Amino acid sequence: MKNKRVDLAKNLLVMALGFCFAFAALEILLRVLGNPFGFRIKGDKIVMPVHCQYEIHYEIHNTTIEGLDEFILHEKNSLGFRGEEPPADFQEYLTILAVGGSTTECFYLSEGQTWVDKLGLRLKDHFSKMWINNAGLDGHSTYGHIVLMEDYVVRLRPDVVLFLVGANDMGLEEMGEDDRRAQVNTTSVLGLVKSAAVRSEVVALLFNLARFIATQERDIGHSGKEISEYPSVEVSRQEREEVLQRHRQDYLTHYEDRLRRLIEISRESGIEPVLITQPALYGYGVDDITGVDLARIEVGELDGQTQWEILELYNGVTRNVGDENGVLVVDLADELQKSSQYFYDVYHFTPVGAQKVAEILYARLCPFLAERYGEVQTKECDEEASW
Repeated sequence: MKNKRVDLAKNLLVMALGFCFAFAALEILLRVLGNPFGFRIKGDKIVMPVHCQYEIHYEIHNTTIEGLDEFILHEKNSLGFRGEEPPADFQEYLTILAVGGSTTECFYLSEGQTWVDKLGLRLKDHFSKMWINNAGLDGHSTYGHIVLMEDYVVRLRPDVVLFLVGANDMGLEEMGEDDRRAQVNTTSVLGLVKSAAVRSEVVALLFNLARFIATQERDIGHSGKEISEYPSVEVSRQEREEVLQRHRQDYLTHYEDRLRRLIEISRESGIEPVLITQPALYGYGVDDITGVDLARIEVGELDGQTQWEILELYNGVTRNVGDENGVLVVDLADELQKSSQYFYDVYHFTPVGAQKVAEILYARLCPFLAERYGEVQTKECDEEASW
């Protein structure tokens, strides 16, 4: 019996040493070669691909997503954002930064095709010195936007920040100050994991993979699945109300707090915030291209109607917080038509959709900017955008 215990102890020791060796080897490999999946989060810290003027770029050969280019080029500037380098005389320009998740970054749209690109081109017709960049990060919620604002944007100090928010905040729990700063939190397993992820490439990789899987399960990832391929489902009125009530009770207050914090951070740094509600293809009505009933398609194990009513709870908070704080709100969720010509899945814009988004934003933003930054305006805003 004693020998068996000794053998067991030896085997466990060998296994432990083997695990430690493998972990250390993988850690070194990831530090030398970099993250093979391109994740830009370590725990709850943002890692920007900075100081590489157009050396950070993604070349994507698309064979699966209809409506997108076959060859997609996505570049990052020296700030780690999409767009032109900041001008040397930055303070003399009207400077705008777009902050959001995947529907802002438009990862799978080529350079020049994103709504930020299109909006910038149109606004440059009216403002002599105007700079705009896309700081969207795929998968980010308002929680991530707070980190981005505090760690990067307040140092840059653009005049205006556009926040397209809502989709990635659905069902997002409150995140405390310790978690947000990725400090060690011994009262929370999640806090310990996030703290370890800041310091370890291996832990960060595993944590980001878990996040990625969770995002896919909520149908917020880039599926590229045509709307006609979504199965139909119907949720009972009771189930729908229970789901909506859970979001009202558990999540909306925290989302509201994060929006208020974004406004506070912006204005403390002399930045004017603009809030934009999140549109989606699912919801009420029939798609004009395919004839699909958008209320019945399955989205995240719910039907389109229920999922839309959930998203509208968050959009409603965005509208209210903007109104209460004197912040311009562009109600893109209401103004953008639900049509599959504008979306390549239920969230993400086609090039045609990005163009339409830019048109809607231009109509609201141009007169707003002209009123505040008229000193660099060279041409009156069009009453109707002509593109």
